[in-house]
Amino acid sequence: MKTMPKIEDVAQYWGRAPLLSHEIATPGSDVYFHRLNEAKVTDSDRFAFAYWDFDGFAGKKVLDIGCGPGWVTVQYAQGGATVSSVDLTDRAVDLAKQHCALRGVQAEIRQGNAESLPFDDRVFDLVVASGVLHHTPDVQKAFSEAFRVTRAGGRGKITLYRKGIAHHLFIFGLTMRIMRLLGMRHPGADLASNSSDVDDFIRRYDGDGNPVGVGKTDKAWAADLRDAGWIVEGHEIHFFPRRFLPMAAWMPVWMHRICDRCFGTMVYFHLIRPDD
Repeated sequence: MKTMPKIEDVAQYWGRAPLLSHEIATPGSDVYFHRLNEAKVTDSDRFAFAYWDFDGFAGKKVLDIGCGPGWVTVQYAQGGATVSSVDLTDRAVDLAKQHCALRGVQAEIRQGNAESLPFDDRVFDLVVASGVLHHTPDVQKAFSEAFRVTRAGGRGKITLYRKGIAHHLFIFGLTMRIMRLLGMRHPGADLASNSSDVDDFIRRYDGDGNPVGVGKTDKAWAADLRDAGWIVEGHEIHFFPRRFLPMAAWMPVWMHRICDRCFGTMVYFHLIRPDD
């Protein structure tokens, strides 16, 4: 019987392999933070800036859950928000602090578990979790914790791995064959050759050794968020990292936008905590 991963397994993996460490410079170097920003701005989150609304929460209290090396934290702090951030690993906390110092912004950053946040009830005007809660063993508990610390009428922005058309039962085999034909490989994992099924394919997005990486349909994730108490105001599809494609530099913006909208690997939810 397969042993279910524990939160300690997740912490150990991400302590060894911070975000994007499989593909860019040594974590903590100036080059690392520069290339992290470049990957976000020109690729994976290129079309999601209106969703994040980094300048729209000036003077508000924002919580970044699973901050990693602090890209989202830095953006909201630069926009004038009062930002608190947590991450499961001490290494990510150190990286996020370095990142803030490099950009000349302030944030309160500490170690913390998304399944048991170290904050009082109803503290934050906005709670964000950028591609992180699908990595915790009890995702539903993390949804409930994010809800708990958001004030009545406050907002949530939670992004999650999705099962889209490319993962469909009758299309997934074709997806794998096309990836092998084009020589597409994620850093840290040869998804098209080594994945046993759709769920294993999604888990490997962040490396072969990643213990937890859950994907669901947009509808299923929305139902889980509602069960935690959230009002699901809407959602967007994003996160099509073109840099993994052959001749990515030649892809025009309009084509990248279409791929992002139609084949994005993540769903970006607009959430509201209802007034009491």
